[in-house]
Amino acid sequence: MKVVCSWCRKEGRAEFVGEKAPLDDARETHGICVLHRDQIRQHWHASIQARRTTSFLGAASTFALFRWTGLLNFTKKIRS
Repeated sequence: MKVVCSWCRKEGRAEFVGEKAPLDDARETHGICVLHRDQIRQHWHASIQARRTTSFLGAASTFALFRWTGLLNFTKKIRS
């Protein structure tokens, strides 16, 4: 079977990646070339880093909110 990269085909580039068993079968199957695999991997790692940063900032702002609420409650107790 012929293995072709769908991303390369969409871009109009040479899409042939290789062959796999059964070799006498003339049909096509889809895979991914090294170039597009690396691009997807980089994009995936960048999105994970973005989520970690957002989660960290979200946790920090939540902590600040709890701290501020605690200070407000503390000042209410002092005033009473």
